[in-house]
Amino acid sequence: MIFDKYISFDKKVIFSVVCSGLWIYFRTAKCYEMIPRMHLFPIIFVMTWTYLNYYEPLFLPIGLIVLTLYPILMSGGLR
Repeated sequence: MIFDKYISFDKKVIFSVVCSGLWIYFRTAKCYEMIPRMHLFPIIFVMTWTYLNYYEPLFLPIGLIVLTLYPILMSGGLR
């Protein structure tokens, strides 16, 4: 799917695992606010993200980027 001509599936998996490890290591309490309860967008986003991640490992770091940017964009941007 994404970068198939340049990166093997195994290397994509390793890259995704490293990205998730870095995200877990550097997360803050604010990270838990990135997925608000009882909101439709996060439910649909996480379900779609999980599905896509089974087929393309690079969707994990892409999803983490979206999760990081979503609250910033919803609060009015960077300050």
